[in-house]
Amino acid sequence: MSQSRITCFVNHIGQLSNTGQNSMGNFEQITVTLQSGTPVSINAWPGSDAAQAIIIAGPGTSAEQWSKFAAQVVPSHSPVLADVSSSRELLLLIWEIGEPVMLLSQGEVASAWVSEVVSMAPGAVTALAICDGYVPTSLIGTAHAVPTLILRGRQSKLQSHEGAVQLHGALPNSKLIEPENCGDFPAFDNPDSAAAALNLFIAESGGSIDNFAASEPVDPKS
Repeated sequence: MSQSRITCFVNHIGQLSNTGQNSMGNFEQITVTLQSGTPVSINAWPGSDAAQAIIIAGPGTSAEQWSKFAAQVVPSHSPVLADVSSSRELLLLIWEIGEPVMLLSQGEVASAWVSEVVSMAPGAVTALAICDGYVPTSLIGTAHAVPTLILRGRQSKLQSHEGAVQLHGALPNSKLIEPENCGDFPAFDNPDSAAAALNLFIAESGGSIDNFAASEPVDPKS
């Protein structure tokens, strides 16, 4: 099986970087220079040789906070935490990778970024996972065509249950999952349940936007 572009990308850039592996040894710390000339730090976790990238936009979060979650993501997908500061930088990073990716956002700012990327370049994104955030009303029209996981911590104070249900209703190709024992940062608060939710979404989507048309909110423990 040939290597995916994300595997080749990480391997190639890693050879040019002096950063190397972190002290925990389970993710690679890399600096990428975008076409704009802006250096962006990324942390990449291993996947299979043919893994598709899951680009994580989580401003203010660290790789250590994502590690337990990332370690449980199915091998068909490789999590990559990107220290970007805008939707434009996120899009430029996708161009560097050179193939469509899944985008995962943490919080309201990042959810706006991933929504803007879908609006600017819908073909660059295969799926979205929005964690405790919202899609801006002006961008709902473009986001509705992309398979979307809405992941809200049951104890979240950033996003209300009513708001999550409303977003689910506005996105016909979405799935809403609300794990217990999760606050505003599901992947850190309860990495087991958050990873189980993402893996369920990946398994059920199967690359088709039709699978979630009639989906109902679920708890991954049920």
